Amino acid sequence: MRIRCLALITTMSISALVGCGGGTTTSSGQALEIEGGWTYLGPSDGPHDLTVQQGTMAYVDVDGQWSSNWTITSHDDGLHHFQVAFKSGTGTYVPVGQSMSGTYALSGTTLTVQLASGTASYPALRSQGTCTDANDGTPVPECRVYIKKR
Repeated sequence: MRIRCLALITTMSISALVGCGGGTTTSSGQALEIEGGWTYLGPSDGPHDLTVQQGTMAYVDVDGQWSSNWTITSHDDGLHHFQVAFKSGTGTYVPVGQSMSGTYALSGTTLTVQLASGTASYPALRSQGTCTDANDGTPVPECRVYIKKR
């Protein structure tokens, strides 16, 4: 009886993890844990702000020269993943693409985001709090570091 019960619990646990990715996957309704306003710290895009709220991400140049708006199509806070689809943009905006997947790390008031074109897979976040590879110091493409706005 105990072995059968243990097997059932194990099977249910594995099914739950496979079904939900180990975190909270949603396409609407539940807020992404990184919601709020963020100020870009670097390394290479021009100064801009990122606002994550109500299923959207908005990137806005601080000088008003460009902006881009994205719809969050799914996210998993447990795995620190999200997917977005392009909605609209003005000027020569960043990021560029029709759909993206992202991996993020949140440490206090610092947010590190690693983006990848398309939604087939999630990019590996190489270094939290920086956009340089921890092993060799090279810049990480499509990486951005932000600080929480007050």
